[in-house]
Amino acid sequence: MSGMEEDRKLERARTIVRRNIGFLTTFFTFVARLVVLAILHNVTYGGYQWWLWVALGWGVGVSIHFLSAFLIAGGDLERRMVQREMERMDDEG
Repeated sequence: MSGMEEDRKLERARTIVRRNIGFLTTFFTFVARLVVLAILHNVTYGGYQWWLWVALGWGVGVSIHFLSAFLIAGGDLERRMVQREMERMDDEG
């Protein structure tokens, strides 16, 4: 493998790792803030669990971030799609 190829591979790996770390940071922030909201709510009010709506709304965003980080952009789905396209190119030409 040439040095240039190795550099591209290393940069791609770093991009994927940064994306994954970004998701993990988002996820743990999400969990920590929801725990704080739940505790504050139940200690001070204890009635209607409004913080669950926050969890649902923010959870949708965290789920999309998960799909982007692990399945679509840096995950198996991307690898399979790239492989399929390369095979299609080989068949054409």
